Amino acid sequence: MKKHIVISLLSGIIICCTAIYTFGASGIVKTDDLRLREEGSSSSEIITLLSEGEKVEIIEKTEDGWYKVKYKDYEGYVSSEFVNVEEGTIINTPSVETESEEEQVINEETQKIEVTETQEENILNSEANIIMKIVPKDEKMYGIPLINASTIKIVEQDTIVNVLTEINGWSYIESASLEGWIRTDKLKDEESKITTTTANDQKETGYVTSTTVNFRKEPNTSGEVIKTLTVNKEITILEKVNGWVKAEVDGEIGYISETYVSNTKVATSRGAETRNTKTEVKQETITVTETSITENTTETSNENTQQSQSITGENIVAYAKQYLGYKYVYGGASPSGFDCSGFTQYVYSHFGYTLTRTSSSQSTNGVAVSKGNMQAGDIICFSNSSGSTQIGHVGIYIGGGKFIHSANSRCGVIISNVDGDGFYYVCSRRII
Repeated sequence: MKKHIVISLLSGIIICCTAIYTFGASGIVKTDDLRLREEGSSSSEIITLLSEGEKVEIIEKTEDGWYKVKYKDYEGYVSSEFVNVEEGTIINTPSVETESEEEQVINEETQKIEVTETQEENILNSEANIIMKIVPKDEKMYGIPLINASTIKIVEQDTIVNVLTEINGWSYIESASLEGWIRTDKLKDEESKITTTTANDQKETGYVTSTTVNFRKEPNTSGEVIKTLTVNKEITILEKVNGWVKAEVDGEIGYISETYVSNTKVATSRGAETRNTKTEVKQETITVTETSITENTTETSNENTQQSQSITGENIVAYAKQYLGYKYVYGGASPSGFDCSGFTQYVYSHFGYTLTRTSSSQSTNGVAVSKGNMQAGDIICFSNSSGSTQIGHVGIYIGGGKFIHSANSRCGVIISNVDGDGFYYVCSRRII
């Protein structure tokens, strides 16, 4: 990843011409989650989000209604519509001034490394060399590489992770169930990289913890599905591979996400356990004893096409409501803090469904459903302005014209009206 480094350079005794913009005003943000962008365009990359009441320094105003502003260590563009000018006059035209060497010396406090959110995305998209490390004890994970940033998760002791990149004493790590920033000095080398058991070792028994879990040929979500396992299905654990369990099930060898494996059984009602044993998915057919239905199981690798018919939208909504009042954290996808798409992703993952990470990409998950035919549990997508189709927010429809969502840093997880609460409906998707 390229680092964006602002470094002061002390030149010789020279005279130079520098274009200077006059900083003429300060402004107050008048809406939550105002996007600070790299360029003055709604399609430009988002650097960070600003909250209502925060102050920005206005550098200039563009002809098409954008303010170039400075906010903390960031510099970018916001729509002038959402900023109240507090004082002063904005000067939009650069002037040329002659400066001496002394006037060019910048305070040492400005010599720092800036890592923008856009650059973090470049980390994820780059093909960096991946290094395997272990977290020797419980450590905090952060959404951005700053020690005073919000904690998004606690990484448990002895978790093995992939290090995708390192920068300024921070490492961006990932495993099957987490991704984020951690201090590099909190990691240690994992010599073996993979915890294994040999044929001569005592084999470990595990149990499936979710209603339906895919048993795959390869340790990734695009691997071919051998069969779908039901809750409390007993498996023989052969080894653990970076967030995946290699296991033997009924004489077949495959992989299961470590998230859905426990060394103890899950408490269920007898009826539910009996029903699950009758709905196990085979490669060729699904036999449902109660209804005597045989279905063809020509499948894709999409996790969401494999889910049990026993899961309903009401189940999804009931689980989501448990998190009412939980705080909003930008980039968060756990009870420590959710953003809008992190909340929907987390809720659905509890039931074994895999949603993509961003609100715009979630608008393509599942199948389309019209606004008039929405049901509880459907994903509902919104834009941030009337007439726009660009997805900027997402939630879960609960019925009665309302939806539950992680709204913003002021409200957290709340229930709102689909119409009339400042949200602009674009589309809805059915996942189950």
